[in-house]
Amino acid sequence: MATSGLISVSDRKRLTVKIFFGLGILFIILGAGVTLVPFSWMVASSLAPAQAMFSWPPRWFYGHLDWTSYMIAWKYVPFATYIFNSLIHCFGVVASQLLLSAMAAYALAKLSPPGGKLLLILFLSTLMIPAESLLIPLYLVMKSFPAQNLPHANLISTFWGLILPTVVSAFNILILKSFFGRLPKDLIDAGRLDGCSEWTIFWKIVLPISVPILVVLGIFGFITTWNSFFWPLIVLNDPKMYTLMVGIQKMVEGGEPWNVVMAVVTLTTLPTIFLYFIFQRYIVRGVVFNGLQV
Repeated sequence: MATSGLISVSDRKRLTVKIFFGLGILFIILGAGVTLVPFSWMVASSLAPAQAMFSWPPRWFYGHLDWTSYMIAWKYVPFATYIFNSLIHCFGVVASQLLLSAMAAYALAKLSPPGGKLLLILFLSTLMIPAESLLIPLYLVMKSFPAQNLPHANLISTFWGLILPTVVSAFNILILKSFFGRLPKDLIDAGRLDGCSEWTIFWKIVLPISVPILVVLGIFGFITTWNSFFWPLIVLNDPKMYTLMVGIQKMVEGGEPWNVVMAVVTLTTLPTIFLYFIFQRYIVRGVVFNGLQV
């Protein structure tokens, strides 16, 4: 009997199966609609006059589209500065996380270092530590960062202080170790027989194969960093260094009109949406190929 997936082709022609699939599709559509309601309200509020947002009963359309809030957000609010700071933050964190996590995962999976299992357990144990409990120690370290020739470097309100605490991800190490562990051993041995160093094997053989899963982890890291608020709020005191999330919070504190705030929030969500559509093919390949399972 020919099959396609979990249900055979003949079973798909049965009325009960068609009804089940129809109800499943309807449930998915309703769930997607519910999740889109807050985003739709956000966009509608950004295009509404400031005085009309609090009208009752609430309305989705106020007779005309008012783009003034977007003009104010771009011209008068330091939105471009917030975007630049957030992009530096995201690219610094994602690049360092992918590189360092891939190197650590490859060493644990293929080089079998002494105490490798213990190191992996130590890495994973950091996932059980609440991030809030690390804020004060991290702040004190960034305030008096021990660096060579800089015994008391103050990294508060700098990109270094913003990025350094998150340059390593135990989650990425766990996922990449699982991925590298399933790579054929013959592939690595062939590179060694050709006289390649471990660094050459890692850089020219392993990383090109790992592009799909690296893209998936990179997108996860980008979205997490883009939306991060608590640590940037703690470490950034200079308004010129504010990221988008901190800037939005300061806008609310400063009494900016809510339609302008909603315009900024709407623009803030666009990069992650574009990122998904651009790398959708890699996301599907990475999730299917690796399964994100250990």
